[in-house]
Amino acid sequence: MASCKVWFITGCSSGFGRELALGALRRGDKVIATARNASKLDDIKAAGAATMSWDVTAPLEDLKKAAEEAHQIYGRFDYLINNAGYNQVGGLEELTPEQTQAQFATNVFGLLNTTRAIVPFMRAQRSGVVANFSSVGAWRGVAGVGLYCASKWAASGLSETLYFELADFNIKVCAIEPGYFRSNFLNAGNKLKRENVIADYEGTAVRRGEQLMDEYDNKQRGDIKKGVKVIIDVLTGDSGREIPMRLVLGPDAYATIKAKCEETIKGLEEWKDLTCSTDLDEK
Repeated sequence: MASCKVWFITGCSSGFGRELALGALRRGDKVIATARNASKLDDIKAAGAATMSWDVTAPLEDLKKAAEEAHQIYGRFDYLINNAGYNQVGGLEELTPEQTQAQFATNVFGLLNTTRAIVPFMRAQRSGVVANFSSVGAWRGVAGVGLYCASKWAASGLSETLYFELADFNIKVCAIEPGYFRSNFLNAGNKLKRENVIADYEGTAVRRGEQLMDEYDNKQRGDIKKGVKVIIDVLTGDSGREIPMRLVLGPDAYATIKAKCEETIKGLEEWKDLTCSTDLDEK
């Protein structure tokens, strides 16, 4: 078991988190599976994982104390998987400041504070991998899902910065950007509805975006088990390639991101004359 690694995974009660925990266990690795309510992890515990409650929105000092307890279980962390998150739907004007704060508290600040709690142990051992779940939504704003998309843009941006900041400690960082995968992510408990309704938005792109989330629910084409296999192969080096800054999952994500990049290049070239006309005239 000399090569046995330790995975610390948030949001393991369902979806990618659950399957990643089980996949790592099948490799013979050790897993600390977490969720806000650890009682939802009994099946993962029965499969051999250590389980604990981990509320990503808790104060940083509380997370640091919990990280010390978690570290005592196996004595190290090799993989940190920041997976916990949910989807807030609604027009940006309609959503309340409280809903906005809650979306970022989980998807962004919770990710960052969990990283702050776990990474010190990786720095001490001068090794580790941090994988942050982002989304294809990080590449394109979608009417009716703007807060979620913005939170995932932030997750990818933070990951890119961490990629450079942690490299000197031999810690790899990767933003995982899946497209639509079949899970309960778009079910009612993970996709929160707006509380405020502005009638003027009826029949607009905002409502069509909300409707799209309902239509995709349980009809996503992505297979989470296949996605998890790719993630594990990439993060462990079994793919035979270096861990990338971004790992895109799904042909839908590939097509969307490629189109966005091509649109961006096209726009840059169209406006190049004005974009590049702003330097001081040096004499």
